[in-house]
Amino acid sequence: MGTMQWLSHFKDSVSRERDIDWSQSLSIAGDEKDAIVASLRTFQRGLSSPGLNLRAKVRRNGAEEYAECIDLYVQEKGVHADLLARLLFASGATPGSRNVADFVFRHARRRFNWAPELMVLLTAEMASVPFFRILANQVDDPLLTSVLESILYDQSYHLGFHIDHLRQEMNERNNWEVLALQHGWGAMFSATLGVVMTDNRRVFSALGYEKLSYWTDAWNLFAQVQTGLNGSEYLSALLTRDPRLRFVL
Repeated sequence: MGTMQWLSHFKDSVSRERDIDWSQSLSIAGDEKDAIVASLRTFQRGLSSPGLNLRAKVRRNGAEEYAECIDLYVQEKGVHADLLARLLFASGATPGSRNVADFVFRHARRRFNWAPELMVLLTAEMASVPFFRILANQVDDPLLTSVLESILYDQSYHLGFHIDHLRQEMNERNNWEVLALQHGWGAMFSATLGVVMTDNRRVFSALGYEKLSYWTDAWNLFAQVQTGLNGSEYLSALLTRDPRLRFVL
């Protein structure tokens, strides 16, 4: 899609009503609930940034329409943070607080120019998508599932949006630069997955879900996104290939 189409999409998406029945409460209990709540608190904290630094850099370096898209993208991430906060309140917990990993991530990405910073955000989103999919598919709780499905639906469009606009950045680099960038990005993605698996080991254990399966799902997504960034005309087919991920682009 073109920038104006993305702008229209985000305007509609940010303002649309999320069809979630908040009269429900979480029906999971015990160790499984404790592990999932601790995990959601971490992700909720990660989504709750106003992105002022990024938005300022995009506005200085990009077209006004694209800057508006980024504003709305950040706003939608805030909507997701609010959804997770409400979910945590429904579970009797409170939203996430600052932690070392979150502090390091926020301050590290702010040192980059706007395009690399977006790639860092895309890295975090690619790591969260298959994890949210695991929770939505494996946990038998209507409220949790409806919240995560709403977030996953939006995230599928986030991937397409970033691919459309970062592809030009890739096209302007020579083959050696692209190769170096891919290897560096792969190393960062691998480290990110390691953090997710370590921080959420209790969730994998409580659900009886193999961390290797999460690792495989995440790298499958990473490969597909890299294919899109390098100009694949078959991105939609690639992203809908794996039924465990259920992407809609």
